[in-house]
Amino acid sequence: MKKSLLVCGLFCLLCLAGCGKRELLNEKLDASQIDKVVVTMAMGNPKYGTDQKVITDPKEVQDFVFLFNNAVVEEKVDREDEWVAESGSYTFFSGEEQVLKLNCNANDPERIWINDAFYEIDYPDDMVDPYGLYSFSDAMVMNVDEKGELIKCPAE
Repeated sequence: MKKSLLVCGLFCLLCLAGCGKRELLNEKLDASQIDKVVVTMAMGNPKYGTDQKVITDPKEVQDFVFLFNNAVVEEKVDREDEWVAESGSYTFFSGEEQVLKLNCNANDPERIWINDAFYEIDYPDDMVDPYGLYSFSDAMVMNVDEKGELIKCPAE
């Protein structure tokens, strides 16, 4: 009886440990290697482009790296709960080399595309979400096309 209780208890602990939340990034970003984060908002009408910031301030870059390194995957978003919109993105660079690109559902960084679907993402409670970091960044807002090329917005 004692032995079966012990085995049952160990099995339950293993199940609980395995069923926990998983980290968003299988391989953590090395903050000392990331020198630029390019945040591109979801594209509306391509004629007018979309907003983009190239964030190079070391403290701001470090905040993005910390935030995504500590994000956890919650649950898969049901198809009927997805927004019909272009994806916004967070792209991390080391020099000119793209290290990681994360696409989100419209401009909602709490829904990240992983493999074949959007998943709910949870960020550390003591920080703002990635969109907040983008909003508070002092980097200049640029207007870009679908390829990330600078464009001048046509007069309305």
